Amino acid sequence: MGQPSIEQLPEIIHIHGVLHALYTMPLAQWLRMQKTSLIFDRRTPKCERGYIGRWAIEDNTLWLTGLYAWRNGEYTGVPHLFDNRESVAADWFSGALLVEPSAPAIKEGAYPGMSKLMIEEGRVIHSKGALRN
Repeated sequence: MGQPSIEQLPEIIHIHGVLHALYTMPLAQWLRMQKTSLIFDRRTPKCERGYIGRWAIEDNTLWLTGLYAWRNGEYTGVPHLFDNRESVAADWFSGALLVEPSAPAIKEGAYPGMSKLMIEEGRVIHSKGALRN
């Protein structure tokens, strides 16, 4: 029998002022598009991808607003990957974002249900679940 799987740390996303756990990796599409292989140091078995992205939905656009990562033993953030910009519109990403409210954002006694946002070239085109305004 193989090793038991270790639950991975989610990325994080702010939507309508509420912090959510993000169970999708939008940066992975951008990483695949790069001509050079960007490999991040895996500093814990709880984060096999080697990074945690911080995201936001603002004006129906998905933004990468932070990155906690290490490459070759040195800290790597958004400015290191995106020409010194502190945040970047994720226009490379199309697909579903699966999100769940973070523990502090869940009201006592409430069940944290997953919600889905459909993104096309970085723009929200549909949301399903608790994320509607």
